[in-house]
Amino acid sequence: MREPVRYSDAIRFLGADEERVVELVDRLGDDSALDLLGARTDLVRFAHRVLNRLDREAHRLNRLERTRRIAAAHSMIVVTAFFESLDDTELPFELDGRSASLDAATTDASSPKHLGEFVALLVGSAPPLPRPQRPAADARARVRRFYARRCKQLPPVLRRMRLWGELGEAHRSAITDRLGPALTDRCLRRYEELRDKLAASFPEFGAWANLHADRGRYTGVPEATTGLTRLRHQLQSISTGTVPSVAQAALARAHRERLTAPLARLGGAGTGAHLPPLGLSYVDPRFRATEIGPGSLPHDPAWWAAATPERDDVSEFLLGHFTSPRALGVPLVVLGPTGSGKSALARMLAARLPETDFCVVRVAAGELAERDGAAELGERLAAATAPATGTTMAGRDALPVLILDGLEEVSTLAPVSRTELLAGLAAFQRDRARAGSPVAVVVTCRDATAARVRFPTGSVAMRLADLTEEQIANWVETWNRVNLSYFDHHGVQPLDRAVLARHAALARRPLSLLLLALYDSTGNALHRLSAPLRESVLYERWLRRLADSADRADPAATGRPAAAASDPAVRTGRIEQALLAASVLAFSMLNRGGWHVPAELVTADRDRLLDWPAHYAPPLDPVRLGCVVPAEDAAGGAPPGRLAFTHPVLGEYLVARLVAEELAGLAEARMRELRAIRPSPPEDAFLYALLSFTPLSASEEVPRLLAERLRLLAPDVRDELRLVLAELLRDADRGGSHRQYADYRPVAAPLAARDAAYSANLMLALVAVHGDAVPLRELFGADAELRWRRYAHLWKSQLPPEQWAGLVHALDVRDGPDGLTVHPGRAAEAPAPGAPPGPAAVPVDRPALAAAPEAPPSAQTDLGLVAREAALLADHATQRLLHAVQPLVRVFGGDVTARREGAPSDAHLLLTLAFGSGDADDPALVAAYERAFGLAEGLDSDERLRFSVFLLRQLRGHTHRLGARLVPLVSRHVRPIGVSRRARAAVRRLADEHNEHVGAIRDILAGRW
Repeated sequence: MREPVRYSDAIRFLGADEERVVELVDRLGDDSALDLLGARTDLVRFAHRVLNRLDREAHRLNRLERTRRIAAAHSMIVVTAFFESLDDTELPFELDGRSASLDAATTDASSPKHLGEFVALLVGSAPPLPRPQRPAADARARVRRFYARRCKQLPPVLRRMRLWGELGEAHRSAITDRLGPALTDRCLRRYEELRDKLAASFPEFGAWANLHADRGRYTGVPEATTGLTRLRHQLQSISTGTVPSVAQAALARAHRERLTAPLARLGGAGTGAHLPPLGLSYVDPRFRATEIGPGSLPHDPAWWAAATPERDDVSEFLLGHFTSPRALGVPLVVLGPTGSGKSALARMLAARLPETDFCVVRVAAGELAERDGAAELGERLAAATAPATGTTMAGRDALPVLILDGLEEVSTLAPVSRTELLAGLAAFQRDRARAGSPVAVVVTCRDATAARVRFPTGSVAMRLADLTEEQIANWVETWNRVNLSYFDHHGVQPLDRAVLARHAALARRPLSLLLLALYDSTGNALHRLSAPLRESVLYERWLRRLADSADRADPAATGRPAAAASDPAVRTGRIEQALLAASVLAFSMLNRGGWHVPAELVTADRDRLLDWPAHYAPPLDPVRLGCVVPAEDAAGGAPPGRLAFTHPVLGEYLVARLVAEELAGLAEARMRELRAIRPSPPEDAFLYALLSFTPLSASEEVPRLLAERLRLLAPDVRDELRLVLAELLRDADRGGSHRQYADYRPVAAPLAARDAAYSANLMLALVAVHGDAVPLRELFGADAELRWRRYAHLWKSQLPPEQWAGLVHALDVRDGPDGLTVHPGRAAEAPAPGAPPGPAAVPVDRPALAAAPEAPPSAQTDLGLVAREAALLADHATQRLLHAVQPLVRVFGGDVTARREGAPSDAHLLLTLAFGSGDADDPALVAAYERAFGLAEGLDSDERLRFSVFLLRQLRGHTHRLGARLVPLVSRHVRPIGVSRRARAAVRRLADEHNEHVGAIRDILAGRW
């Protein structure tokens, strides 16, 4: 059943066992039917019978049956409320051909047809369905608009009656008023009464309509703000108690057992503190929710703040989503910055959705095979959700829920982009729905990844908000309670909220809050800090503590020299060696496209890259670090024998750390060389080995963390580093001269691909150390643009699709009076944890053809990537074309140039109507007008009026040519409008012109020209 449900389909579905009612609806669907009075009486009685029957049978319906019946019943009560309110409206005659002899009473022959069309339109209408991602006021406003349109269609019916001409002006005015806003208000009040009755029978419908927002929480369900327990209680209260299959029960049990595991294995052994179980410590997040459309900016906190209010009813929202038809057609996208709790929410969902009604399969995105395309993904997901169908009757009624956790962890070496992967996932969901076995889909994704991904249109998105002071207090209370014995035994003070407040920016995200708690659990380390910690400094201090603790834990096994206990220099050296080995492990993952890697490859990479002197004590194996675990423990499904970091951001930080250390070393070496008698070129063999396989922008966090590390360098070192990087970049095509680490080849890559990755990384590092614009003329000289194009086209030709997309969003190229300049991309400029949302994205200056720079189209549109690619490639021809269609993009969005299934784009049709109508045949021209009027429906009121005037002006000129072909189109779209006397003069002038064109077009079609 599609969403929203047409009234006629709802009656056929709900009245399948009442043949007379179905036949009545079929007759009313024929626009020659006129007996509205008798029909509405029968249909109102039927509606109340159905509501009473549903109330009795609700407990016997399975999950999908409940959803379908709620959606159908809602469409039924919307139209029923209209019928009942119309019955209460006093008119001097009935809308009934039998009692009022309407055929004889009409003043022209079109009146019966006119009333029949109204009845058919009403029966075939699809009332708007409440959606949990929208506020309650929005659902009420959309239903009110539905009634207002129906009420506006009634007066033309009355004006064609003979009795209308016999009424005085006062009576006519009174009747018109009764069928105007007054009738709309009565319809809305009656609808709300029927809606509340439906919500009493089906509590989940109350969550669809967000009724709890105005009336308090539902009674009978205990309040809870942790562990999503409220969601589980609500779903269990409406469950039919169907027995799950054996496989389904085992899967649900495994999900629940993960809630007893520690919150995150971030290396608790480094302190001895107890990590609370996820089910105990999880704090229900605050969030914002909306739908993703062509103009959406899901990565931008400022866009979210302007688009939708922050909410604290996550259980009600999830209840509404998973029980609504919307969940069966589009994915739920969970967004948030790094460490905001997206994966924790995914695990909680998997455990809290009752197995009697849902079969949840959680797939870590990093588990997907590198070569998986859309077809392979569909096969994998179908196999993953197979337990939901079962081989016996048990479990067959459960709704499969697929959770794809961590979209940012999909291999960057895959031949398909993440956007294509999501498109394949959406197609899989549509195919399952058409086959009658729908599946709900959840995808978790970082904000920074969302900047470069196009989500399926209409996807429901929720963005997790930062923790509030109250939520932090609740979490700290749980932490202190779990660690009470540890604190007493070690003489450590419990975590103090006042001390935590100094680091409020970090404490507002769950991951960094946990790291702060762990860091403070050893000797109350936070008490000794006088300044707030930076994110990168927190990671650094925590990893150093883990390395030292792991090295001291078993000196015989780790090879720790005895001098490390008394000599701080030896101890520091051991820590540095351990972090260097861990950084090489992180590069082993990054350069292989993911965040887990076979353990034997890690050892091989370390042997090829790190040549320790024979007299050195063996460095600490990264496997002993508490933050490195078997991949199956971190991802919950990765192949055995592989290693992973407990959280990918720790690996990303180690990558940025090693690059920053190597760059600082190069700069300091150059400063020493300047004092030498015989200076030598920079020695970048190790840097080339690390950076010649994958651009750092393949991971959105690495450029940001790298920039933060480089800002900590001394000013003179940063200045020298700019010169060193510029020299290396100008000579980056000499990759064949690096022989020292030739054996290190994590992936097979030709020399051109390695040169592309290395030069791209040098540019990323140069932008990071500059912190702002990098003038290419200063970098490359007079032929800067030519040199830049050469590099940019090399990158596009050699990098895999996802790595190229990452680079496009990491480098922002602008053309100005001083030539091309390169700026950090929006993902690299993401705010630090807990920082307030910054201003909306600054418009990117494209070719200097416009008086003011235009913002690039959203990544959720057809032109999003095209515009950014053209800027990076300095492709002025494409930029000129984009500039030419910018007025259309500004009004109709970045999809105006999209071609679907080979059909002409909207931009092509609009330009055809304006300038090329002489070359189009009549059917094509009528189709173009049909699509153009459809475009107008999606515009704001002012833009819609201006565009409608343009269309009517063009249509007026084509009316003689097209003649009768236009009659259906004109009847649907061409009608006069009225504006308030308080409207602006410009609006009134447009309305007058609009009505003039409408009158002229109707006169021409009526043959009175």
